[in-house]
Parts: sequence; structure tokens; C-alpha cells
Amino acid sequence: MVAASLTPVSDTGSIDVARLKSHLDWLFAAGCSFVSPFGSTGEGASFSVREKRAALAALQQAGAPMDRLIPASMSPALDDAVATIAAAADLGCRAVLIAPPFYYGAASQDGIAAFFEASANRFGGTFPLDVVLYHIPAMTKVGYGVELVQRLIARHGRRLVGIKDSTGDRAHTLMLAQTFPELRIFTGDDRVLPDLLAAGGAGMIGGLPNVNAVELCRFFADPTGPEAQGLRDRAAQRIVAVDEHGGIIALKAVKAQISGDAAWLRPLEPLLPLPAAGIAALLDSFRRSQFHFPGEEV
Repeated sequence: MVAASLTPVSDTGSIDVARLKSHLDWLFAAGCSFVSPFGSTGEGASFSVREKRAALAALQQAGAPMDRLIPASMSPALDDAVATIAAAADLGCRAVLIAPPFYYGAASQDGIAAFFEASANRFGGTFPLDVVLYHIPAMTKVGYGVELVQRLIARHGRRLVGIKDSTGDRAHTLMLAQTFPELRIFTGDDRVLPDLLAAGGAGMIGGLPNVNAVELCRFFADPTGPEAQGLRDRAAQRIVAVDEHGGIIALKAVKAQISGDAAWLRPLEPLLPLPAAGIAALLDSFRRSQFHFPGEEV
């Protein structure tokens, strides 16, 4: 189970490293194997490479297990991607999650392959750490087609270790697991996770573990056990509630309620916090899914 971490934001708009470190500690204690900071859930496209590298360095200084972090590269700029990869390697991260260059929505598969070639060439022709492809075409407008993945495997060999498929399309994710048994295939959608695990997939890199890690890790540990169906159903209810209330800002509102810390409500502009009425409706949806907030009667 890999949590796609939220990013706490200070009142000055900077990455709140102390809260982030505390959150990572909670995720690991709940059972997550790895954490992926600064992806879509972590507002990674809103923070500069300089900010993210400084935050990763501060996490290292604070004792975070860097070999359990998989930071994301979310920039279409080649130099930014290279800088993110270099930071992850220099700081001892386990791998880097790379979104395709997204601004030019008509970018060809050849162009994306060239982007990877140019990135690797900045490191003497070989990536300095493992790479997971981040396939999220709803946001990037371009993605990693099967033939492109085959080309990247042929060129970058053992450094290309996995794909995160955030399409939410069960058939597509299962196709990837069948087509690329040599890669670790992850879903970004809790509802696809059970079928992916049954097909031999690696698991999930997702946002719901930010608030539901304990139950999701229990499901991951025993996906066919006696409580698996209930865990699966409750997770599905919660992800629907999160999606209906704004995704990232909804997860932040639930995290704020769990932690008793209203600072978690803050996103970075252009996102805005979930309004009070939305928070109330969201929390009620979670309660109806048998989610118990601290301090409330069971």
C-alpha cells in the first residue's frame, strides 16, 4: 500500500514540513509500505521544484525514511523533471513517479519517448534511481500507450519498475497487469484495487490512505479474508464522497477533522478550502460509511 500524501500548507503558502513529517509518521504507523509525496493529491503541480526539494531535504534532516518515499515529477519542463529526479536520487528516495510532459496535449508518443531519453542523458544515459510511470490522462491529456511502455522498457531496462494507472478504468488497469508482468502495476482508485490484486498487480498508490490507511492496509494484507468485503464496500463509499466534494480539498477536510487541526484545511491557490456546508455534508457521508472520527461515540 502506497499513500499519495497530502501536502500541508502553512499560512504563508509554504510547505509545512513539520506537519508533513508527522503525517508521514502516521501513514507508516498505519501500515503503508511507501509514501508518494507531491503527486496530484499532494498538489505537486502547484509547488516549484525548489520548494519540493527543500521540503524533501528537511524531511531527511527530520529523520524521515527516505528509502520509503517515491516523490512525483509533475512538470512538463525537462529541466524541472531532471531536477526532481536528481533530488530524489541525491536524498536516497526509493523511486520517482514521472508524469508525461503534459502542456502540449497533442504530444506524440515519440515525443514522450524523446523526453525520457533527454532526461536520462542528463545523467549519462541512465536514470539514477527507479522510475514509475504516472498514467493520468484525464489531467495530462497524454499518457503512456502500450507500445510506448514497451519502448521505454527496452531503452531504460531495469530502471523502469512500474506504472501507476490513475484512469479508474478497471479493464485498462488489468490489461496493464497482464501485458507487463515484469512491472509493478498500481491503481490510483480504491475500487479497482481488489481486482488488480487478484490479477497479480502490485497494489495502490492512492489518496484515500491519507484518512483511511488502517482499513485499506488491513484489506491489502488479506484481500480475500472474512472482513474484506466490508472493508472494500466502506472504502468505495468514502472515495465517492471524496470525489463528490472536491477530491484534494475533501481529503484535507477529513484529515483536519481526524487530527483536530484546522490548518489541514488549507490548500495552495488556485485551490480553495471546502466551504463549511460542504465539510458538514462530507463528514456526514463518512459517518454513514461507519467511519468513526476521534472523540465521537462509536
